Amino acid sequence: MTISFNTVNANLRVPGFYPEMDNSAANTMQASGPALLIGHALPTAQMTLNSPMIMPSTEMMQQLAGRGSQLHRMVQAYRRIDAVGELFVIAVPETTGTEAKGEIAISGTATDSGVVTLYIGNQRILAAVKKSDTANTVAAALGKAINNNEDLPVTATIDADKISLTAKHKGLTGNDIPLMMNYYSPTGGENTPNGLNITMTAMSAGTGSPDMDSVISAMGDLSGCLSLMLPLCKR
Repeated sequence: MTISFNTVNANLRVPGFYPEMDNSAANTMQASGPALLIGHALPTAQMTLNSPMIMPSTEMMQQLAGRGSQLHRMVQAYRRIDAVGELFVIAVPETTGTEAKGEIAISGTATDSGVVTLYIGNQRILAAVKKSDTANTVAAALGKAINNNEDLPVTATIDADKISLTAKHKGLTGNDIPLMMNYYSPTGGENTPNGLNITMTAMSAGTGSPDMDSVISAMGDLSGCLSLMLPLCKR
């Protein structure tokens, strides 16, 4: 058997030990591979459904899927940890189910000025409170702050001292949207102003899951080389 060398001359006739190392074929694994995100665009979006699309930026996803859509938020989160990797997305049709809903109820009258701090998912919403503000006034300010943040996965409807939250997408995934007041309390300085009582009803009653059969078919030959990242779809 003939053994070829890259650096040792094959015509060398001087006796001795001549080692050579070649690690060029030691590892043929790719340093990174493309990733795939599967989720919903807003019902008003103009994206082609069940069709893979390369997605270079969060800004492009926002324009195509709609601000605050499931896909927009997923790409936004993905790009925080991988700013330049090859990323594909597939928009799936909205389910025929219902949107999850939650509620924030406010009572009392503020006896001190301060800030109401609400978390929806990992996003913080702030509403300033002045001394003597009523529950209706605080609800109006907090509801406006929610609707002003278009990146949130919910919209708000204000009725006197109550705020009704509705998920932007139908389906079971809306039931998993966390709601919390004063996450960094008390050490982080987040406290409900004195005199106000705020109670929350968790997101619930969302029903329906998307049909993934068409998505799998649309992936075609890409399915063998993609790292799948799906939202919390429940069957």
